[in-house]
Amino acid sequence: MTLYPYTLLLHIVGVIGLFIALSLELAVVSRLRVAKTTTQVHEWLTLSRVIDLALPVSAVFILISGLVLTFSVWGWGHAWIEFSLGLLVLLGILGPVINGPRMKAIHVAAQAAPVGEIPPALRKAISNPVLRAYAPIPGLVALGAVIMMVLKLDWLGSEMVIALVLIVGLIFAFARKG
Repeated sequence: MTLYPYTLLLHIVGVIGLFIALSLELAVVSRLRVAKTTTQVHEWLTLSRVIDLALPVSAVFILISGLVLTFSVWGWGHAWIEFSLGLLVLLGILGPVINGPRMKAIHVAAQAAPVGEIPPALRKAISNPVLRAYAPIPGLVALGAVIMMVLKLDWLGSEMVIALVLIVGLIFAFARKG
């Protein structure tokens, strides 16, 4: 009996979990920007607990199953494997470095804010331009990794996918209004 289908299933479940968490994160950031009251902010921030659990669990599923598949089936030296692993590690670093402090600032400002209209300090934390610009990037990067894995791209193809993801990310970051 081979463990390949079960390991692949675990890998796919991890990817689905990653996309769910990243989608929730994007929704929270987007909805916070249009919230009118502190009550709405608190409601959207409750999803942070789900995100904080789903992201690392999904990443661990992806990492462990991906490494098992690499060592047992594919081997190293494939662009789509090495780039995808690098992107997973990069997201694991950038998320806490970029989103972490900004989301914490929103949580702190929301806790200090009285019930009612959103005060300037909380609005400033929510409107952080770095948070807004970065929000769509993880989902696009994860999509790029999926494209590379499904198509089993070579080095040039993988580099083209990463370039395309970065271009689309920059378009999203700088073309969004408000």
